[in-house]
Amino acid sequence: MSHIGSVRVRIRYYAVARDAAGKRDEVVSLREGSTVLALVQALVMLHGPLREYVYDGEGRLMDYLMFSVNEVDVVGLEGFGTVLRDGDTVRVMPPIGGG
Repeated sequence: MSHIGSVRVRIRYYAVARDAAGKRDEVVSLREGSTVLALVQALVMLHGPLREYVYDGEGRLMDYLMFSVNEVDVVGLEGFGTVLRDGDTVRVMPPIGGG
């Protein structure tokens, strides 16, 4: 159940993100107005092993994992400043590369 002043966001993890989180998906409650960055910080607190894929040794955000909101890469939105809305789905995955 959603509370006033909060949003519920479904998180779907793929590949190494799934391994680090220890699950395929979950629903996380955040304060209304929370951004993708706030979500990332919450996920790292919930799932410590994600830290090595999100932050470098000095605590700076890395661009190893891709985050998308409702199937749109956050780079095409407002980056980590993208505000999340109740019912959004966020995908967390490594970059897709060819070889």
